[in-house]
Amino acid sequence: MSYQKYYVKDVKEKSSEKLFNVISCFAGGGGSSTGYRLAGANILLINEFVEEAISTYQANFPDTNVLVDDIKKYTSDDFLEMAGIKVGELDLLDGSPPCSAFSLAGKRNKGWEGYVEDTRESSIDLETGEVVQTGELKKKDGIKKYSEDKIQESIEDLFLEYIRIAKGIQPKVIVAENVKGITFGESKKKLLEFINDFERIGYEVSYQVMNAADFGTPQGRERTIFICVRKDVAETIGLNFMNISGIFPTKTVTKHVTMREAFEDIENDPEEIKMLTEFVEGSFQKKFLSFLPFNPEKPIKPSDKQFREFNPKGSCFNMIRPAPDLPSPTLTQQGQKKGLSGVFHYAENRKPTIVEFKRLMGMPEDFILTGDFDQQAERLGRMVAPKMMKEIANSIYKNILEPFNKK
Repeated sequence: MSYQKYYVKDVKEKSSEKLFNVISCFAGGGGSSTGYRLAGANILLINEFVEEAISTYQANFPDTNVLVDDIKKYTSDDFLEMAGIKVGELDLLDGSPPCSAFSLAGKRNKGWEGYVEDTRESSIDLETGEVVQTGELKKKDGIKKYSEDKIQESIEDLFLEYIRIAKGIQPKVIVAENVKGITFGESKKKLLEFINDFERIGYEVSYQVMNAADFGTPQGRERTIFICVRKDVAETIGLNFMNISGIFPTKTVTKHVTMREAFEDIENDPEEIKMLTEFVEGSFQKKFLSFLPFNPEKPIKPSDKQFREFNPKGSCFNMIRPAPDLPSPTLTQQGQKKGLSGVFHYAENRKPTIVEFKRLMGMPEDFILTGDFDQQAERLGRMVAPKMMKEIANSIYKNILEPFNKK
């Protein structure tokens, strides 16, 4: 199956239909926003606090209003005032709160990353709208680095801050995104708490793990998606806890787009190729990549059993030589930086270029990324795949917002 290219002008043209309005929190460089725009959404406002992410967003969508700071510093009234709407008028509130604590790479069965023990239970006080926590948190570190030089306390509380803002705005629909790991082990307790909090502020809730590869993205990128529908909206159109899961879209492709197909007509910058290749030659990566053959039938790692003769300690378990005739493994914000283990090229000893990374994320061909290589890779690695988000938004509009507005 061939990769379907598109451009920023296509995104803006579809968004001009203004079928429904959206506010996006934790908007990053604009992955989810691109998906909503492809579904005909008008983005009223975004919230983001990382400078380079804002620079990337504004380079592509300069007319979008931005609340530039930590979400903890804002009230729902701040969002409503800047968006120019009243309580209950917003069609969709979108958010992808940072999720390092629930990553499958974390020590999820021994407490979340960065903590010795977490016995807290968190909820929303329905009277004050504040995030309330009980129980004890024993930290290894008092603060956590979120992105580049930005420090943010209690990153794992941000999902609750998102719910706090949602309570005050009362959108018709809330969409939240998180890593697949939140559905496993100890992390699932938090997932159930979040569902309970969404229900407490007046929403019917469903969640599903979705794979971006099922929607034309050449990457096996699995994410947990929450769709929450305000109860009066749900009642009006006949949705309830029994049938709300039907809102999730079905796959749009019968055969996944492969890395080879995604890269087929790419013209890379020779200087970028040279930089990435020389970096591997001068780093620890060369040793471990040297015994990973090119063009494997399935993704392979230096830590795999067949390489124990060369790597007896099983080192570099995050380094992956992908299979060209499959979608890419998940690309992360850290793993795709030059100096770290991550997904490499299937036929060369280097990381994918930024142009290749954009294809693997399903971004517009001419989407602008600001900053140096590592900053651009981080922006892409944090994004929600637009082609998947487009289908989620299409389904929400057709099955919730359009019938509700008609009634």
